[in-house]
Amino acid sequence: MSENLVTIEAVVREQTGKEYARKLRKAGKIPANLMEKGKATSLELDPKWLGKAYKEGKKFNLTLNGETKLVVIKEVHLDAIKRMPLHVDLMYA
Repeated sequence: MSENLVTIEAVVREQTGKEYARKLRKAGKIPANLMEKGKATSLELDPKWLGKAYKEGKKFNLTLNGETKLVVIKEVHLDAIKRMPLHVDLMYA
């Protein structure tokens, strides 16, 4: 775990689907998936820190359930007009 990387705190989201994702975005959060071997965990992140992590090399420390691990941004889905992130796919580095 690198000391100079951005640390983002994530929360596991229990609900999924378009309607819930829209509510998250309206509340100022971004839906995300953390992909591991054969499974994915649905998360919600703060977009302010995600933008900073993206500019600094697409790697950052993710704090989830009290554990901090190094992750890499695999893919970011952007709004075509506003250029704001709509969804993020993450993987352990």
